[in-house]
Amino acid sequence: MADNLFQNVMQIREALGKSVVIPAHHYEMDEIVKMADFLGDSYKLAVDCAATESEYIIFCGVMFMAEGAALLAKPHQKVLIPDRTAGCPMAEMIDANQAKEIYSALSNICDKEIIPIVYMNSYADMKAFCGSKNGTVCTSSNAAKIVKHFLDQDKSVFFAPDYNLGINTANQLKLNQDEIVTINQDLSFDYANVKRAKMFVWDGFCHVHKVFTVEDIKAFRQQYSSSEFKDKINVIVHPECSEDVVNGSDYSGSTSMIYKTIKNGKSGSVWAVGTELRFVERMDSEFKDKKVVPLKRSICHNMSKITLEKLGQTLTSILNNSSKEHITVAEKYKKDAKRALQLMIDIVESGK
Repeated sequence: MADNLFQNVMQIREALGKSVVIPAHHYEMDEIVKMADFLGDSYKLAVDCAATESEYIIFCGVMFMAEGAALLAKPHQKVLIPDRTAGCPMAEMIDANQAKEIYSALSNICDKEIIPIVYMNSYADMKAFCGSKNGTVCTSSNAAKIVKHFLDQDKSVFFAPDYNLGINTANQLKLNQDEIVTINQDLSFDYANVKRAKMFVWDGFCHVHKVFTVEDIKAFRQQYSSSEFKDKINVIVHPECSEDVVNGSDYSGSTSMIYKTIKNGKSGSVWAVGTELRFVERMDSEFKDKKVVPLKRSICHNMSKITLEKLGQTLTSILNNSSKEHITVAEKYKKDAKRALQLMIDIVESGK
């Protein structure tokens, strides 16, 4: 049954030809990944979608990613997502109204100009807020580069919504603890260091990466502590994991960085990976000369909403000229949100 469904969806997809392009995130199910024209993390997908000319972009990911594609899409392009309920709890932990309120309060106290930087895992209103304040977007692969870009201009940064990525980025840039201020979701904060703070970090989180603990790392190292595995074991985690988990790991980086690091790792090496389960299992299948195991089983249930059946329905709707509702961004957000996204690309691609 599953094979028949795959073949049917593939036939519809082939009938549509180059009019359709299907980007997919690494966390999607295998059958979706097999259908994808290109695969990547949020930054790679944003750049690749901006370069495509296909009339239809069927985004296999979550809503904020589809919104990003819609912002960068050309006038003739339409963006669809197989399930519009595929959201991101972390992206919902802050909105533009909260950001405006706290930004105003902090700006009245801080000695420096504050530049807002929002993680790609956010909705268009937050991206637009950043664009309106000369700020930008970042991903886990470029957060340090983006933040450093503004710190080097002697500006402060308001970073949202993921606290762990923010604090791990601050550590990577060697900021002192008294240069970092946590902003709670109720907009409260400790006033002590606000005046000269370099980073203000919103207290949001990713439920997928929040589950990993230092105890998980210890258990993995204990399990592979025999001489057979001496100098072969590695722990690699996503920077959305907590500060102590990142500090206790051997490597930390974006989804793409994790993939490349393990791919280039030594034959016979063992890797415990702190990120989404399906991606970890796929690497274990692909890199047969290595052992790749999950640090703990953790699934993104919103990514799971993008099924082969729903993808087939979306493709069929295009074939029958009855395509589902396209992803659009409110006009009041478009200009500033696109400006924020483009600034990210400009900073990263400049190579400076």
